[in-house]
Amino acid sequence: MTLSLHGIKRLWQKHVLAENRRSVEGLLDTLCDDPTYIFMASGQTWQGRDGVAAFYNGLFEAMPDATFDLRAVYVSDVGVVEESVLRGTLTGALFGVPATQKPLRLPLTIVFPMHGDKFWGERMYFDLDTARKQLQ
Repeated sequence: MTLSLHGIKRLWQKHVLAENRRSVEGLLDTLCDDPTYIFMASGQTWQGRDGVAAFYNGLFEAMPDATFDLRAVYVSDVGVVEESVLRGTLTGALFGVPATQKPLRLPLTIVFPMHGDKFWGERMYFDLDTARKQLQ
């Protein structure tokens, strides 16, 4: 099934709402049966529903105050591109950096490709050195 542009935007809004509520189940509901998440800066990949759940649980544990400040969103018939700034305090290990109690302000672009009527996953683009410098 192919979603309309409005349907794709609503799916993305559902994803963002679940993220803001820290609902891993809600996030997984927006994804295809075998999703993939990739940090393009490092190539680190989380595969499948269990892998993606581990990604989100790790993020929410490492940065309990994490927020994604939306800068722009672009919706097309093949997916969504989101420009945001990830903000939060590193209270657990993330990006290979141990907990530092330091704040992070990380601009990033996230691509949500469509796979049928759900997202295939996410490809996250950001400068890993920017994150590491702020967190050390």
